[in-house]
Amino acid sequence: MSKDTQTHSDYLFAQGTDETRRLKRQADFLSRFTRSLLDSAGLTSGMKVLDVGTGIGDVAFMVAERVGPQGTVTGVDLNPAMIDFARQRAQATGITNVAFLQGDVSQMALDDQFDAVVGRLILVYIQDRAALLRRLSQQLRPGGMVAFQELDLTLGGTTLPHAPVFEQAVKRIKEVFGRAGLDTEGMNLFRLFLEAGLPAPEMELITTVGGPDWAGHEQVADVTSALLPLMVKFGVATEEEVQVKTLEKRLREEAARLQSVSMALGLMNVWTRVVGSIP
Repeated sequence: MSKDTQTHSDYLFAQGTDETRRLKRQADFLSRFTRSLLDSAGLTSGMKVLDVGTGIGDVAFMVAERVGPQGTVTGVDLNPAMIDFARQRAQATGITNVAFLQGDVSQMALDDQFDAVVGRLILVYIQDRAALLRRLSQQLRPGGMVAFQELDLTLGGTTLPHAPVFEQAVKRIKEVFGRAGLDTEGMNLFRLFLEAGLPAPEMELITTVGGPDWAGHEQVADVTSALLPLMVKFGVATEEEVQVKTLEKRLREEAARLQSVSMALGLMNVWTRVVGSIP
């Protein structure tokens, strides 16, 4: 998800100085987990799919490959800079079954009825999540799919043996989300889908674990860097305490010295199929 994906949002990365770079590295790290969600949800060739909070387009491109030339993908984001960049990427790579629209998906008119609505790391930032899901569901044909991949901060930060630099870094990230008042407990998505009038969803909680060469260290450093202004604002840590410029190096050195493995933050895959119309 990108900055300003929805009008009524609490996007924590708005102050990041290089959000496009962070999103691309995040997309590379998450790609196999997102593919798992698309597999489970049943996205297939020929579908028309809406990608909510498309950012620089990584999920949209993944879906476009899956639906093939007979299918289409519409990516929507409120941030015009991100949409422009996504369009440039599509043109540069010759992907023709994706269109990118700039606007607030909770309000804008969408001409098509879709076979599926997807989103990655977006609902956590939306203030009225049930209203958004209800609105998106109304864009679906009967039998259409709703599939989202969201943060679950009940996992993550565990190390064996204990690696204090990594544990402290993840603790700070979790504290920022907590102080921002965001719901990062993935199991709450079950009740949210019901509140939106959707059928009970299927759910899958996933994470990854790695050692010194693991890309998770890069992700923790990237997220810390993007959230640093809020860490300082909320009194979680000072810039001197975080030492963000050397954080990734210190995380890797710690893992190598201790021969430790670390657990990434969790992801909750949640999906359901709409039967009939949503009131």
